[in-house]
Amino acid sequence: MKSSTIQIGMKSVRASISWASKSLLAALSVAMAVTVATPAMAQEKNILLILWRGITEPEVALKEKLAALGVQAKYTEVVGNQDRGVMAGRLRALEEDIAAKKFDIAYSFGTTTTQVAQQIIQDRIPIVFNIVFDPVGGKLVKSMEEPGVNTTGVTNGVPIDLQLSAFNKLAPLKKLLVLFNAREPNAKIIEAQVTEWSAKNGVELTSRRVAPDTDALDEVMAEIKSGKLTVDAVYAGADSYLGSKAGDIQKAVGDRVNLFGGTQTFVLNKWLAAYTPLVEDMGGTAAEMIAKVLKGEDARKMPVVLPQPKLIVSKSTADLRKVAVPADAVTNP
Repeated sequence: MKSSTIQIGMKSVRASISWASKSLLAALSVAMAVTVATPAMAQEKNILLILWRGITEPEVALKEKLAALGVQAKYTEVVGNQDRGVMAGRLRALEEDIAAKKFDIAYSFGTTTTQVAQQIIQDRIPIVFNIVFDPVGGKLVKSMEEPGVNTTGVTNGVPIDLQLSAFNKLAPLKKLLVLFNAREPNAKIIEAQVTEWSAKNGVELTSRRVAPDTDALDEVMAEIKSGKLTVDAVYAGADSYLGSKAGDIQKAVGDRVNLFGGTQTFVLNKWLAAYTPLVEDMGGTAAEMIAKVLKGEDARKMPVVLPQPKLIVSKSTADLRKVAVPADAVTNP
């Protein structure tokens, strides 16, 4: 009886050892698989942010979306301070790192910034741009469908006639002032399209040039406040300089005239309305494109994307200006 009991016990011990060995081997296999897979999955990407005036709303959305997509990124910022020469000089200081491909990809804000980036990067790493009104007209890509260069991105180029028609339904335009920054590559394109639309729709148009480091914008605002310049609406297109001055313009004349902008940035600064893709859609779409390129897709063949434009209205300004907000509009405070 004792011998039988011992044999049974030994079998149990052998079975336990065998099971433990298999479990240990399985655990080691999993551990080895994790060890091999984790570095590839968690590899940090070096992203060069080439910015015209620092981090803006689209870049905030970009970073949030990349994180949500699982992209672990280290960001290096180059800020041009709205000056082409400054931008070029700061990018050239990174020439060795760019040549050595220490950056996996570059993100650029706006037409001027992207033009400078292309000149210095020279196709060595992919570029994904954002907030570019006319990528083909700006000579950034050969076509919207297939860029043909190591650059693609997100456009906010909603046709001017669609923008102005949307504004005209919201608050009829009679005397319109268009502000444009002559130093922006897209400025003349936008001004010409506003002129054409105004002529077709019987709107009296005044065009005024403004530019950084001049008093031109202050002078125009003073003319509106004094009554020397009589208009009922002001339009500014997708322009980084005017976007940076949106709050100042609103404080100066926002209680006197309806203000319409080419990007949501203007509405976030209490302008009445914009007809454009949402900021989060612009930044989010750029992030999705960056993630695809990082996974191996060819930027040269990736179509430029225009996110769905929407009528965006500042609710507080609409109340102040006694403008009815359409049910399908996106409202900001």
